[in-house]
Amino acid sequence: MDPRRRHAVSAGMTSQFMPKTVKLDISKAFQELEEITEWFEGENTDLNEGLKKYERAMELAEVLRTQLETAENKINEIQRKHNLD
Repeated sequence: MDPRRRHAVSAGMTSQFMPKTVKLDISKAFQELEEITEWFEGENTDLNEGLKKYERAMELAEVLRTQLETAENKINEIQRKHNLD
């Protein structure tokens, strides 16, 4: 079993890798994306493994995008609150 998948399973994640509701540590998620990028930049030719890694990268990107949008909305809310005072 892929170590990342094993980690996801051991953390109680029930979808293939992780449900959308799970909060990720942003720095760990970016690190994992970096590792996936490095894998693709290498001389790996395993198509099935590449598809799995691509899918995982897309899942990570979606979760990170959502977390960043939430943070941006919170920042905007704080700015509006303090500009109104």
